Amino acid sequence: MMGRSAVVAVLGEDAARLLPLADKADLIELRLDLITSSDPLDALIALRKATSKPIIATARHRSEGGLFHKGEEKRADLLIKAADYADYVDVELQAEIREEVVSGIRKPTILSYHNFEAMPDDSELSRIFGRMKQAGAAISKIAVTPQENRDNLRILQFLLDADLPLCIIAMGHLGRHMRALAPFYGSALTYGYVAESTAPGQMSLDDLCQAIKLLK
Repeated sequence: MMGRSAVVAVLGEDAARLLPLADKADLIELRLDLITSSDPLDALIALRKATSKPIIATARHRSEGGLFHKGEEKRADLLIKAADYADYVDVELQAEIREEVVSGIRKPTILSYHNFEAMPDDSELSRIFGRMKQAGAAISKIAVTPQENRDNLRILQFLLDADLPLCIIAMGHLGRHMRALAPFYGSALTYGYVAESTAPGQMSLDDLCQAIKLLK
């Protein structure tokens, strides 16, 4: 189990305008793939000017729940440029551009894995986490979909056993309460939305912060 958990507010379109609604968060994640009305990099620069909170920049691939559709070469270029303004860059473990992005930036990297359909067994979770550590993740982020309550217990035990910063997200209805519970077992990050949900079972930032407060 590693250190204190941080609450992340997820922003996309109109991020700078919605920023005041994210005041309870420790960090801001800017989903560059959700920005369509302006240049995503310009939106990040505006957000950087508007807040001193640490920013996570990501442009999520469609295969892992995102909307980025302009090709991997352009996505790599965007993420590398985003590192000039963000404090962390999130790129998927299985992305073909992963090594290019990790080697092309000087900011800490969050390596992420998303499974919207299933819950990997313990050996697969260990393999995924091991690959992330080997690839140089500053924080490993694993989002999975529990199929039964026992899966949630396995997630909590995996967090307790983690030897490097790890965020595990339990998606879907069965995992919703874990958004607030996992931080007490060492999950490095937990995410809440400001405008609209970006993942199954995700809580609003206000609800997430309230739930964590009640559990303390």
